[in-house]
Amino acid sequence: MGHRIYARDLFDEVIYNKKTTAELQTAMTAKTIALLESLTRREERLAGIRDEYDIGPERLAELIIRFSNEGNSRSTSYDNQGSDAPIVPAGVIANIVRERDMLDTERDQMRKMELILRNIKDTEPYIHEETGEVRERPCIHELTDSELEYLGF
Repeated sequence: MGHRIYARDLFDEVIYNKKTTAELQTAMTAKTIALLESLTRREERLAGIRDEYDIGPERLAELIIRFSNEGNSRSTSYDNQGSDAPIVPAGVIANIVRERDMLDTERDQMRKMELILRNIKDTEPYIHEETGEVRERPCIHELTDSELEYLGF
């Protein structure tokens, strides 16, 4: 006869979510580098799509506005794209919109990482219980499971 095991009840006494500043800095630096590489790949993909369909800045803005306003892939794809340039399928426009959204998201993540890296402290002051003097100790940071996964711990 089997029994049910709940993951939330496993390893309750194991402390795994506390990290030092040095550990966080290493993980955040690696994540920032990975985000920069991803941004570069996305920008290259977007440039390739724009070159393939001959989409300049003005036409790109027009297609994105039309795509988001109409919401109808058929009319965006094949009707009234407003120029004599090659027709851009709705899937391509949707891909451009999605890639741009992802670029914005990844840039926001990079800004957050860089902000934390600039401002995170290695040590913190504390008052020694026996002597009452102010001393310094290494900072210990408690992370959520999501933060641990995001940083690759």
